[in-house]
Amino acid sequence: MMQPEFKTALKKSLLLHVGFVLILVASNFAPSPSLQPTPVTATASAAPSAPIEAVAIDQQQYEQRVQQLREQREQAQRAEQQRIAELERRARAAEQARAEEEQRIRRLEQQRQQQDAAARQAAAAAAEARRQQQQETERARQAEQQRQQAEAEARAAAERRRQEQEAAQRAEAERQQREREAQLRAQQERELQERLERESQARQVARQRQTVTEVERFTAMIRDRIQQNLRVDERMRGRQCRINIRLASNGFVTNVSVVNGDQVVCDAAMRAVERAGTLPVSQDPDVFEQLRNINLTVIPEF
Repeated sequence: MMQPEFKTALKKSLLLHVGFVLILVASNFAPSPSLQPTPVTATASAAPSAPIEAVAIDQQQYEQRVQQLREQREQAQRAEQQRIAELERRARAAEQARAEEEQRIRRLEQQRQQQDAAARQAAAAAAEARRQQQQETERARQAEQQRQQAEAEARAAAERRRQEQEAAQRAEAERQQREREAQLRAQQERELQERLERESQARQVARQRQTVTEVERFTAMIRDRIQQNLRVDERMRGRQCRINIRLASNGFVTNVSVVNGDQVVCDAAMRAVERAGTLPVSQDPDVFEQLRNINLTVIPEF
């Protein structure tokens, strides 16, 4: 491979010679008026022959000069080719020398690395031997220490097992006692819960019965109050109307509407409720809850 300076010189030389060759070629093909023979025109008068001979001599000199330039150009080309070939040979030789030097340096570097590796390996081996010796000594010391510790731990473990067995026996006895007590408490709690549930159910049944009775009683009172304010006539005989009444907590009628029934009876019932204004209600919340929105069937009494 050619060096950069050889490449640059070669390029410059080639460019110069190519330019010179182009100039020569152009000069060969370009007409030269000064070297052309002068045409001779025949006339009646006699003329001397000297100018004709001069033209012939000039043409011969011109051809000799062209030949001389051509030979010089060819000689220069051969010399340039030889110079370029020499430059290329030198470049190849320099490249080969560089490659050989690099190869030699790589071999030396490889040898140095091998020597360094061998030295490191030897040092590592020596260090490993020392480390192993130290480990052996340390293992022996630890083994003795572990033996003594194992004996102490064995004695301590035997004592712990004895204490644990005693503790386990005490714990088992306590567990059984707690279990018996827990079973007894659970049985007592179940019995108490069952008794409380029976009492609660009994109270609830009694309360429901009382509530139903109170609802029926106040429903009858409301119906009587409506009957007292109902204006009846013969058209209502045998007829009825079902109305819905909504009450406030003080018995005030907040709304009354017809559910179904005879129109005449329904109109009279609506007016009767409006005349009553306030209907009897219970102060018991459970009873009032069933009376606040109640449906009643109004049957005129004659």
